[in-house]
Amino acid sequence: MWRFVAFAYLAFWAVILGLGGFASMVLGAPEPVMRGIAVLGSWSPTLVLLAMRRRLMPGGSVRDFYARAFAGRIRPGMVLGIPVLVFGLFAAAAAAAAVLGGSRPGTGISIDPGALLGAAALMLFLGPSGEESAWRGYLRPQLEGRHGFLKGNLLLGLVWAFWHAPLWVIASEFRGLEGLLFAGANVVVLASLTVIMGILMRRSDNLLVAFRTHYCFNVSLSLWSGGIGLFAALSVLYPAAAAILAAVFLRARPESPGARG
Repeated sequence: MWRFVAFAYLAFWAVILGLGGFASMVLGAPEPVMRGIAVLGSWSPTLVLLAMRRRLMPGGSVRDFYARAFAGRIRPGMVLGIPVLVFGLFAAAAAAAAVLGGSRPGTGISIDPGALLGAAALMLFLGPSGEESAWRGYLRPQLEGRHGFLKGNLLLGLVWAFWHAPLWVIASEFRGLEGLLFAGANVVVLASLTVIMGILMRRSDNLLVAFRTHYCFNVSLSLWSGGIGLFAALSVLYPAAAAILAAVFLRARPESPGARG
């Protein structure tokens, strides 16, 4: 399992820092090429998972893996509730960032229909579709089975957060102290979001739940054109949301006895 994590890191960092750096700094590649490299990087954990499937999933096929991953029934309330939760947290964080920065609520949110449509289309290939087979499909049940629900998902959240570390440097506008705050907020928010997704998937154990949550999260961030304040606010709101959901939905349910296949 941890060998898989190491190779997932190496593959992503090689694509982003190696291939991406060469294409950008040496070849001066145009934006569509760089987007393609970003998509390839986001798919690297799943490509590693498939390449290591015989070791990681002995006796099982890729078809069996995905049949189990998508077997759970998705409740209609969750389909509607996920975007309400994610975009609600974003709106609350954006309002808090604006007010604390001395601006009126709504400042920093940029809703350009064309740009939003383009970002929403790109997110179908970048992020959730490429990552979630590896993180929530394979690694989540493994870590929950070994460490229990809370510790397992917190470990997964840290793995997922630090996997993004190169992007905190090369794809972020924040530098110096703001860069450190941005990196710290990413760790807190992604770890909390992982716990939230784990709670949701205990109620509807279907990988589409993770896809939808991750997708809504990425699209929500694409609406922001302000400063670091949003991420500071998210680093407070997401742990609070995770704690509330855990208190509401986990108290009456027994701990999962082990990892899924």
